[in-house]
Amino acid sequence: MHLFTDDPAARLRLLESWLPLAQWESDAQGWGYDGPGLEQLILLAAPALRQAHSLIAARALLWHYHQHLQREAA
Repeated sequence: MHLFTDDPAARLRLLESWLPLAQWESDAQGWGYDGPGLEQLILLAAPALRQAHSLIAARALLWHYHQHLQREAA
């Protein structure tokens, strides 16, 4: 996650790129993320998302990292 926080412009571009998909998944699956929650999910998943070669792969990664956040919160 810290790879992207050193450069505020790169971090913003990263968040803007993945926000629509992360928001859609959160809404569709009933995860209930707010803005900071979506940001946390995207930044956590970012290194893996960079390697995603398809939409389904990116969605699966978001699901995986959502589960990770849920386990952390428990």
